[in-house]
Amino acid sequence: QMSSPFTTEQVTLAQLFSGDHVFSFPAFQRPYRWTKDEALTLVDDVAAACLRDDPGYFLGNLVLTRGTTREAMVIDGRQRLTTLFMLICVLRDLEEDDQRKANLHRLIWDDADTSSGIRGGWRLRFAPAEADVIDANLAGLSGHSADSGHFDPGIQQRYLSMFAVAEAMRDLFSKPREESGLPARSVFIEYLLHLCEVIVLTAASATSGLRLFQVLNNRGLQLSESDLIKPDLLQALPAEQQGRAALIWDSLEDRLGMEQLDVFLRAVVFIISGDWVPAGREFAPSLKAAMMTRGAEAFHFEDLSKYGDAFADLLLNDILYDEPEDNPNLLIQAMNMMGRNENDWKEFIPVAMEIIARYDGEPEELWRHIRALDRAVFVWFILDLPEDTRRKAAFEMIRQIGAGEDLFADGKAFDISDADLDKAIAALGKPVPKILQRSALIRRVELGLCLKEGKTAPQYIELATSSQVLPKTPGSGSQWQLDFTRDQLKDTVDLLGNAVLLTRELDKRIAGRDYNAKRTIFKDVGLDRYFRTVGDVCKHDTWTPEDIQSRTKEIADLLADSWRSIPTEPFEDDEFDDWVSDN
Repeated sequence: QMSSPFTTEQVTLAQLFSGDHVFSFPAFQRPYRWTKDEALTLVDDVAAACLRDDPGYFLGNLVLTRGTTREAMVIDGRQRLTTLFMLICVLRDLEEDDQRKANLHRLIWDDADTSSGIRGGWRLRFAPAEADVIDANLAGLSGHSADSGHFDPGIQQRYLSMFAVAEAMRDLFSKPREESGLPARSVFIEYLLHLCEVIVLTAASATSGLRLFQVLNNRGLQLSESDLIKPDLLQALPAEQQGRAALIWDSLEDRLGMEQLDVFLRAVVFIISGDWVPAGREFAPSLKAAMMTRGAEAFHFEDLSKYGDAFADLLLNDILYDEPEDNPNLLIQAMNMMGRNENDWKEFIPVAMEIIARYDGEPEELWRHIRALDRAVFVWFILDLPEDTRRKAAFEMIRQIGAGEDLFADGKAFDISDADLDKAIAALGKPVPKILQRSALIRRVELGLCLKEGKTAPQYIELATSSQVLPKTPGSGSQWQLDFTRDQLKDTVDLLGNAVLLTRELDKRIAGRDYNAKRTIFKDVGLDRYFRTVGDVCKHDTWTPEDIQSRTKEIADLLADSWRSIPTEPFEDDEFDDWVSDN
């Protein structure tokens, strides 16, 4: 009969913190992520059980691996264990009886004992890079002074939520009982320590613990795919490098959030391998293969950092630029609003990341290359190129940038043929019946007008809808039927010159109204000053077939001028200054 790789023990909280264990966290564990809502819910549940005089309360499972010493590595249960640790800190700080305060302190603190080899410190051990900020804030909880000015601001920011939880628990227990609804503090402490229990699963080895961690999280906990693959990726590094690499992962999650972190990692896979992994399909095998291609150290300490910075710039519209008329963030926004969903027409993201990483600190080259990417992507979009063709072209762009090639040279990735460019620009003057294309193009026009004026994008532009001034089905007896013949309506309704951006609510409310009524409403609500496409339309006293055709030509010329005027040679510093002043 095979022996189990785990031992199971049911212990009270007092036994858990009795000194048998000193808890640490492996590099692959996510940092503390509970908010005060989860923490106060735990406190409320324990308090309710206490007030009901329940015979006990189950706090949850804790998965550990043990070595030959007291050190226990927490494989699963970090959030709850850290919250309970902080709760004991708070209860200790609020305790007025010196003996009871000392008893609580002994649960969470080891006094140094050289004879038994015990070094002093908290019974929750954090990584060296985190130790100063954790120690100082825990010292603050126990009434000692702490100078937070010595801490790395990035590390301190990551733990603000942790200390906010501690302060929320402190505030709750500081309130009068009739306001907090809690039992007497001494009663609560007794119940918490001696009647609240944890089931501790101790793995025979780190490998067994890691396997259980992945099984548990695959079955139930709300972890992203990046959380589940991170342990495997970190294991490829030497043990002494894993902590530093884990901080890079934690920093990425802090900056990007879990959902965008997964988007970022899919883009990294594409940059390294050319393998496009759409949202909804597991990317862990592809990511691991990409890491092996690059090597674990290069992947963690070069790629994650430089591409993480680039992706954050994309996400936050924070790409470097010199002049407001040369703001590449607006072009990124335009490309990002193409497609039906998060999988559609997103090939530009990894290419833009490679451009930003390559030309970091060179705003004129960033601007030149992002403009060329915008042109390429919109030509693909207008000509409706299939996704396989687009993705091959995008990966070739990345390859050429990485190799230091001139993408504007003959036959290279940004050398768009005159025939394709002419065909795309000619299409701008024709009806665009597909609402997906029309919506993306009118947003590109809106942002192009913003660039021309040196303005930022209208807030919430991604939530606006593409509306037609001349409705597709004018009401019977309306002014539209007097101003447009049936053939004129058919020829002009889907032209880009008839399109504007509106809020969805307003679009529904005024969709069938005559031009004069729409124009009055646009001006009354200030939409002619908010969206430049609306302001363009409001300059017209009438809205006739000729007006629509004239505006369509203006729109085509705006985009054509932008796409035809991209310099093919790198700027010298004085040349760039001259080009900015001329344009």
